[in-house]
Amino acid sequence: MSGRHLSLFQRFGFWISSSENKFKWSLLLPTLILLALITVYPTIYAFNLALSDYNLARSADSLQGYIGLQNFREILKDPSFWSSLKTTIFFTVVVVSIEFFLGLAIALILQGTVTGSKIVRTIILLPMIMAPIVVGLIWTYLYQSEFGLVTFILRKIHIMSYESAPLARVGTALPSLMFVDIWQWTPFLIMVLLAGLEALPTAPYEAARIDKASPFLVFRKITLPLLKPVILIVLVLRIMDAIRVFDIVYALTEGGPGEATDVLSMFIYRSAFYLWGIGKASAISFILLYIIMIVSVILVNLLSRTKETV
Repeated sequence: MSGRHLSLFQRFGFWISSSENKFKWSLLLPTLILLALITVYPTIYAFNLALSDYNLARSADSLQGYIGLQNFREILKDPSFWSSLKTTIFFTVVVVSIEFFLGLAIALILQGTVTGSKIVRTIILLPMIMAPIVVGLIWTYLYQSEFGLVTFILRKIHIMSYESAPLARVGTALPSLMFVDIWQWTPFLIMVLLAGLEALPTAPYEAARIDKASPFLVFRKITLPLLKPVILIVLVLRIMDAIRVFDIVYALTEGGPGEATDVLSMFIYRSAFYLWGIGKASAISFILLYIIMIVSVILVNLLSRTKETV
């Protein structure tokens, strides 16, 4: 319908609708510009660095500038990169698995007992609300070789000799980091899974009680299927966070001893600020980003399928 055949009322309605849309976009525009400045521009800039040989330790005359995918090819041939990737995957699988099973078990135990207890909830959440770098510094003293409490206990029960400390040995450094991560982030899984358990409908449980179903059967046939969306959400969040772990590694070991705790984030940090290879570090960062994106897409697809079947 052309503008000539519209009534005055219709024209006024179209003008109001157009004005409302312009007003909504005018409110969103500052936020969109800010997001573009702090996300889109740095990402494009970092990708340009990943395609260059930018190195702060070399003079500008010796730099070639754009080198294409050479950084990515060199990274994929670097044994240190594959060692860091292997350590990152192992760290992520172990800590997320233990945190999930511990969180689910404790949530099942606490179900219905701490719903209204703010003190208990605060105590449970205390490790999680602490900054990771603070957690790292606290556990540095607990693992200290001379007067660390954890080291003292391990020596008293004859798990560790007096000549070594948990963070000083290749065989114990990574498990020590895993224990700190589990200590800090298990409360997150406890509270999220506990909230999911408290939100489950009561009708299926009443029917199971009437049928005199065993607790294990109720858990397997009712609780787990209904809790699957919450489980997948919490796994997505923890896996993404564990893959890019940096704070506690930097505070406790800085990737040592040797390369025992050299996760990808620490490998990126060392490449950028120890070796000054900004271009190479940017390329490794994008590889880490791609890994996180692939894992996230897989888990989100599983989550969407679970929601359709529940």
